[in-house]
Amino acid sequence: MSTAYPLSSGKHAAQTIRIDILPRFSDIDATGVSVRDTGNLRRTLLNVEDYRFLFENAYDATLLTHEDGRVIVANARAERLLCCSEKALQEMNIQHIVSGMDETVWTSITAELKAARFLRITAWCARSEGEPFPAEIAVTRLEHGGEVWLCFFIRDETLKRQDEEALRTVHHAMQNAGTGIAVADLNGRLVHTNPALRRMWRIDDAAAPSLTLAGLLGGPIAEAVMAVIQPNAPSTWTHELPVHHDTEDPHWIQVSAAANTDSDNVATGVVLSFVDVSDRFRADAVERLHERDRVMAQSLGAVCHHLGQPTTVLLSSIEMLQMANNKDPELVQSLLEMSMTAAEEIRQILRKLNELDVYKAVPYLASDTSKSATAIIELDASNG
Repeated sequence: MSTAYPLSSGKHAAQTIRIDILPRFSDIDATGVSVRDTGNLRRTLLNVEDYRFLFENAYDATLLTHEDGRVIVANARAERLLCCSEKALQEMNIQHIVSGMDETVWTSITAELKAARFLRITAWCARSEGEPFPAEIAVTRLEHGGEVWLCFFIRDETLKRQDEEALRTVHHAMQNAGTGIAVADLNGRLVHTNPALRRMWRIDDAAAPSLTLAGLLGGPIAEAVMAVIQPNAPSTWTHELPVHHDTEDPHWIQVSAAANTDSDNVATGVVLSFVDVSDRFRADAVERLHERDRVMAQSLGAVCHHLGQPTTVLLSSIEMLQMANNKDPELVQSLLEMSMTAAEEIRQILRKLNELDVYKAVPYLASDTSKSATAIIELDASNG
């Protein structure tokens, strides 16, 4: 199966056609019908030293074939790439080398070459030893002295395919990540945003191409983000900001930015990641609420603890005064003094609590010593 893609317009002689051929390795073998007829080609063109030198030192693996695909000559690069000697290659047809190139595909190729002269094929090629490899093949139709030859320039695309696969994997990872990811150019224009980011800000896909950092984060934050590409700037920048949607509670987003550089380590923009940290903010709020309740409980406990003893003395003195009924003046005077002392102590405690500006909890004896002691507020000299 093949697909043809016109790569340029204009006269047919200047056109290049692309054909993709799907591999079919079961059809590949190393045999072929040997119909060797080099004709005047070997006696003239390739026997000329300069032409042979250029042919042998071509960057691509190069095969010269008859119009029907029978191999005439191969350069050293082709021998190494296909793991096959030139003599063995001359026993083959190009259809034995390119996987999936059957008669139907070959007829299409030759027809296209007659119209366009040049053809680019994406296919898989077989080796006599080792695994097949993905290849890009440029084909040229040559006419000389009434003869038609085809020249195949074969380039191993294994590394390119691996890089493309790695890029494809990274692209899929970015598109499906739960974390928002964006790439901005040097002008602060967002050249890429993944779906997670657009969901965070509720941005329509149609509006995404016109987004800017300033429009997304605000001018001051955008300036801080772009500062990471400046010389001697920190390698990363992190900030947390709220994102508001109508009347909903704000979503807190952590933004991290780093410089995006090219192969020469020159800054080309900024890469940003966005993480929704709203759950952490909510958990912190709950923790602060619990801490406030704990402080309130300890405050009440401190008041009860510090006021308990003088209050008991005051109440006891009042009860004894009632019982004395002014019958013993000395006892009454003593009870009055005790009451005044207890009342003064209560007044001092209330003053200290009112003026308290440093919260300091100290353990209070618990009934079960195996458990943590209850904490109450300490009223030390610094608070008095």
